Amino acid sequence: MKIKRIIYTLSDIAAAMLFVYLLIFPEYASDSTREALEFCAGTLIPSLFIYMVLSKIVITHPFTDKLMSIAGCEAVALITGALCGAPVGAKNALSLYESGRISKRHAEYLLSFTNNTSVSFLLGFVGLGISGDMRVGIRLLFFQLIGSLCAAIIMKLVIFGKESLPKCRFATSERVGLRESLADSVQTMLVICACAVFFIVASGAVASAISLSPCAEALLRSALEFSSGCAAAAKCGDQSFVITAFAIGGGGLSIALQVKSVTAGKLSFRPYLAGKAVTCAVTTALSVIFG
Repeated sequence: MKIKRIIYTLSDIAAAMLFVYLLIFPEYASDSTREALEFCAGTLIPSLFIYMVLSKIVITHPFTDKLMSIAGCEAVALITGALCGAPVGAKNALSLYESGRISKRHAEYLLSFTNNTSVSFLLGFVGLGISGDMRVGIRLLFFQLIGSLCAAIIMKLVIFGKESLPKCRFATSERVGLRESLADSVQTMLVICACAVFFIVASGAVASAISLSPCAEALLRSALEFSSGCAAAAKCGDQSFVITAFAIGGGGLSIALQVKSVTAGKLSFRPYLAGKAVTCAVTTALSVIFG
């Protein structure tokens, strides 16, 4: 509890300092917010929204049960998380837990390795959009997958030990229609965009206030909001690939808060943080070795 109080205190201080800075330089707040909204409209929504809508329909389809009987619940959760991007993995884990199909411990295990950067974002935005080379996105996708699998193995030992993973069904008793999936995805998309805008503006304000180098600014943005971190990493020359891998593997504070908001205190947040640390470390290490 003492650590939590310290974190809250530091957060309050940071928020107050940011508020004062933006009061002094209001033009920065308006310009950077406008740019962040354009980024959401031009990048985040096109690369996430349609996949979120379709994933909600797919995971409640009876065919998913058949697929899971072959591949397993964990594999299906990992695949849907990779296809749709965070925080879909958290939404799937919570949905399975609330429907009684898995235990709380099992849901927290899924939380630790299924919230990753989407395939469409890696291939479209990072691969073609930033680097102009699809192969860059493919390599990062492969590195992230290995990192997630390492997190799954390690967290399985931490949470379940030598126990076998329990069986579970993925589909719910009633299929979700397009209207319900659209409504749910719109709400989630609003949270994602709100987090992205806030942290893009906040990281940019810090970078402008203390005159960071391009690579230091890219690392700061990556730690707060991974998509703007990927964009900033393009200015870092030889270090751009490694910093991009760090941004993708870690997801940043923005994704962490999105996952926390989705789970809404119903699942422990610690497994997510531990699993993400493993994923980030492995993804970054592979980018250094094979970059």
